[in-house]
Amino acid sequence: MAYEISVFLENRITHFEKITGILKTENINIRSVSLNSVLHGWGVLHMLVNKPEKAYQLLSERGSAVVLREVIALEMKDEAGGLDELLVKISRAGIHIERADSRLISESGMAVLILEVADVLEAKRRLEINNVHLLDDDVVYGK
Repeated sequence: MAYEISVFLENRITHFEKITGILKTENINIRSVSLNSVLHGWGVLHMLVNKPEKAYQLLSERGSAVVLREVIALEMKDEAGGLDELLVKISRAGIHIERADSRLISESGMAVLILEVADVLEAKRRLEINNVHLLDDDVVYGK
């Protein structure tokens, strides 16, 4: 079960750096990051970290507006057409994607697609029916 942390923050380097500094001090590894500008100098920082519950607790305690959300992590071929091939399977399973990120795991050369969906349990059920394998925590978090 993969979890992602989202932090609402000002689009200032010092705010971003404050978040990464807290995680660094607590030896929490950021595996994937995406920063989206929302409006008027504010944004949402999405992170996949190796200790999501601990990161959520630490950031909350230090006054950050943070959310811990379950996401779906899928293996994607790291080659031309890899994303398309996976999206065809996701589409056939009838899953609507609200947000997506990807990352490459350098040790294995594997690409990972991280999906945010409205109903994680239903999406997992549909993916399993359509023989789409969800990645386990060891792969997602690098344990």
